Amino acid sequence: MNQYNFDEIIDRTGTDCLKWDDNGSPDIHPMWVADMDFAVAPEIQAAMERRLRHPVYGYTFHGDGLLDAITSWVGRRYHWNIEKEWVEFSPGVVPALSMSVLAFTNPGDRVIIMTPVYRPFYNSVRENGRVIVNHQLSKDENGYYTIDFDRLESQIDKRTKMIMMCNPHNPAGRVWTREELTALADIAKRHDLIVVSDEIHADFIYSGHEHISIASLSEDMANRTVTAYAPSKTFNLAGLCQSYVVIPNPRMRDAYMAIYDGCMDLGSNVFGMTALTAAYNEAEGWLDQLLVYLEANRDYAVDYIRKNIPEIKVCVPEGTYLLWLDCAGLGLKNEELNQFFLEKAKVRMNMGYRFGEQADTFMRLNIGCPRALLDEGLSRIERAVKAR
Repeated sequence: MNQYNFDEIIDRTGTDCLKWDDNGSPDIHPMWVADMDFAVAPEIQAAMERRLRHPVYGYTFHGDGLLDAITSWVGRRYHWNIEKEWVEFSPGVVPALSMSVLAFTNPGDRVIIMTPVYRPFYNSVRENGRVIVNHQLSKDENGYYTIDFDRLESQIDKRTKMIMMCNPHNPAGRVWTREELTALADIAKRHDLIVVSDEIHADFIYSGHEHISIASLSEDMANRTVTAYAPSKTFNLAGLCQSYVVIPNPRMRDAYMAIYDGCMDLGSNVFGMTALTAAYNEAEGWLDQLLVYLEANRDYAVDYIRKNIPEIKVCVPEGTYLLWLDCAGLGLKNEELNQFFLEKAKVRMNMGYRFGEQADTFMRLNIGCPRALLDEGLSRIERAVKAR
């Protein structure tokens, strides 16, 4: 088996890299946007190089090789046996969210989102003329988030048509259990709701936890669910704009494709397809080693913060490579909190209030990087907090 070096530091500056080149100032350490600072698996690079050597990069279609790679991956990694005809495509999970809202709801319909949550959930509902129903997740003293199912069900009325969920949850890092997913599925069935499940972080699951797609629970759930996946987070391929959705219900699939054809009606990126196929067929060993490294990063960061920066409380993620930091102990919130980290610590993170108004004292920190870069960011934060 190949051994991969996740400690290697790669200079990403000068490549039009959002994370490093659009970072405000070269002296600010970027730990914000959710892409990783690791080299793409060499197996994927080799496949890209092979395709690059063919001198024509014309229109493409989704052939059996691509679809076989996807169905095999979903079966192996998520234990859900899907059919090739259930799979449709999107340039990203975020467009898939908006296309699902447009396909399965009407203007003025109500859509439940569970907050705090990734900002595009808000945008895909509000900017498409639908009404957000904000189910604020419950949080205990340890920063552990749960769904209050009784309260969630009380928020449903006859205008409510959809639940949008994130599994694993971004930013809280929860990997929803079978019991939680079953309870949510029961509510969806009772009220005849469509479920849209963003599972882009499904490959980042830590020890003791299991990723379960809500659509895999039953035939009923499969027939009311759109599940969005992508290799982009998993294999650091976000710039290739390649994702897919699994829609078992043929009527829903037709409705989704009607919106897709009206919005873009184009094939996939030839290099995105090449990378996805190689990732799922050849780079599983790379991912397995990466997960060990990321779990060690998670444990290191949590331990470091608890020992050295007690003013900040950390929510221990069960999945994702993101830490959700409760900074209420600093007595700052919103942009004032963000400016403290930018100006005093010289560290850029994602601002909590962009995930929900109730998260105005939180920040999201990316641990998907070599340990030396993680340590640099944490030590900067520690020095800034102690100097206050």
